[in-house]
Amino acid sequence: MFVVHAIQKNALRHKKKSFLSILISGMIVLFLLLYISNIEKNQAQLIKLGRTIPITGSICNIDGSQDVGLQIDLEMLNKMRDTGLIKDEVTAMEIWATMPNTYDESALGCLCRFVGTNSFSIFSSFTPKDVSYIDDYDESFLEGSEPVCIVRDRFMSEQNINLGDELEVEAYVQKYDKEGEMIDDFEKISSVKMKVIGSFKSKTQSRNEAPYIISPIGFVESIYEGTNVRSYASAARFTLKDSLKVNEFKNEMQEIGFSSTNMQGGFSRVGKALTINDETFIMSATRLTESLNMLKSFAPLIFIIVAAIGFISSYLLMQSRQYEFAIMRSLGTSKGKCFRIIFLESMILALLGSIIGALISGFVVSLMAKTIVAVLAVFLIFYMMGTAIALLLLNRFSAMAVLSKMD
Repeated sequence: MFVVHAIQKNALRHKKKSFLSILISGMIVLFLLLYISNIEKNQAQLIKLGRTIPITGSICNIDGSQDVGLQIDLEMLNKMRDTGLIKDEVTAMEIWATMPNTYDESALGCLCRFVGTNSFSIFSSFTPKDVSYIDDYDESFLEGSEPVCIVRDRFMSEQNINLGDELEVEAYVQKYDKEGEMIDDFEKISSVKMKVIGSFKSKTQSRNEAPYIISPIGFVESIYEGTNVRSYASAARFTLKDSLKVNEFKNEMQEIGFSSTNMQGGFSRVGKALTINDETFIMSATRLTESLNMLKSFAPLIFIIVAAIGFISSYLLMQSRQYEFAIMRSLGTSKGKCFRIIFLESMILALLGSIIGALISGFVVSLMAKTIVAVLAVFLIFYMMGTAIALLLLNRFSAMAVLSKMD
């Protein structure tokens, strides 16, 4: 009770010094909260960057010259999916088709491209606006596995196909050599029946640049069921779910077996390389990360400065009160009790100032309550460490020497 009464009496007696202590504490806390707010803003911008600058990529051949018409191992593609790091995947499977009983090795020209996909964005020769559908169908048919297709207008004309007809074709798969190069040989998968639900007009007249038949990739995958024919994807593009995990993604892909492109690697149709479009993101993220790391690197120095301010302000403010404490000591107050009185007085004033500083900061920055409490706690710890050191030094004086000097 004596300690509490002494603290109250001392604070009221030295109003100017008490106010100065409160002001110093409030200003320090306000500065610290602004500093923490700046760090949090940079962190938020870095997280936001991962959403506003998406990183896209595609599987390509080793020299990076081609990302469609490839031989992509489905096992590797599935492993990529299993990482959970990609989204918005656009995949295609390319096979070949011919009308029943018309194919032989001397008539390769009768084969036409038959592509299964989940998005028209894989094609450059036409857009969704170039497609016409029968009733109850639209682009969403690609998301399912229904035995339906849209057919190129040129092919419809050549084969006298009408919208709504059932189209029967024989499906073949291209054969590859050990290096992944196409050879002029095809392996029959099975006969396929599909409903023609639409037609599209290609911007090119080239026979091979645009497919003649397009179906949902789920349906094309089902064509292989019950056969011993090995299937491959012909194209795969994707977007990273979190751009901030681009390095993690690259490491995962390396473990799966994908490599970076190598312009000197020679042409091949095997899709085992990756093109990652991360240049813009990396440049922006690097600048933010450097700024964030610089701010964080100052943290130890800032809190050392807080302790130093606690030491200097306490030393200077309390030095002029040596006579007062000498009287207390001469009246029988121990050094320990004198230390506790001054220390608690300083802590109460610092706490009051820090609360005022925190309230003022609410008009300038927006921080979570737990962040503010954590900053106040760290401030008090470091500030009172400096105060304690100053008081220990001041408490070494001789009461009799101070009183006789004053006399």
